Amino acid sequence: MTIHSSAIIDPGAELGEDVSVGPFTIIGPRVRIGKGTTIGSHSLIEANTIVGESCKIFQGASIGGEPQIMNFEDVTSSVEIGDGTVVREYATIHRSMFKDGVTRIGKNCLLMAYSHLGHDCELGDQVVVVNGTGLSGHVIVEDQAFISGLVGIHQFVRIGRNSMVGGMAGVNQDVLPFSTVEGTPARLLSINAIGLKRANFKPDVRAAIKKAFKIFAQPDLNTSQSVEKIKSEVEMHAEIKYLLDFIKNSTRGVTK
Repeated sequence: MTIHSSAIIDPGAELGEDVSVGPFTIIGPRVRIGKGTTIGSHSLIEANTIVGESCKIFQGASIGGEPQIMNFEDVTSSVEIGDGTVVREYATIHRSMFKDGVTRIGKNCLLMAYSHLGHDCELGDQVVVVNGTGLSGHVIVEDQAFISGLVGIHQFVRIGRNSMVGGMAGVNQDVLPFSTVEGTPARLLSINAIGLKRANFKPDVRAAIKKAFKIFAQPDLNTSQSVEKIKSEVEMHAEIKYLLDFIKNSTRGVTK
């Protein structure tokens, strides 16, 4: 374990084996840092935060701060970060607004410099959030989604797995899994073809997803009609069933 002499670590914090803490970093009470994690200089990790193993937290990151809401009543809540996740310079991650609530980040995510995760966000595994992007409270981002730079995402939006959000987009409705969206307000462009190949989706599954999206994008069909047409014309791979369930369970409507 390597801890710089200028770092301030609360006696109630727990640091695993081979943890490194840089100069002028502050680690608060009841924080738990997993083994092999590296924390850069001038970082702030506040009370009750849990950081997994082999994470990298770069200089100036702020994790576990109070949610940015009016009239917040101080309650015990936390942030949890999965193993292997990287938090770059000056990123901010705020704890839940609810008593015993959690803002949760999965494993092997990359949160680039100046990105912001608001209270009660939930990120799956292998999510990338690029520089300057802001996620408002209660946003859900599913596995292997890629959110480009300078994007703004509205509260309670859900970003489906293996999707891509283009740079400078303004997202106020749910983003379909396997899709690419961009613009302000965001609009559906196509399937995330490159992302699906990189994620090793089989060719027949990619073809079925592409067919489903062509149906969904038809201007003369509303969402309900598109769903029925997909059910009748597209082979029901597990990914197609998941896509239809995503549409069915959307509370904000989906980006088209």
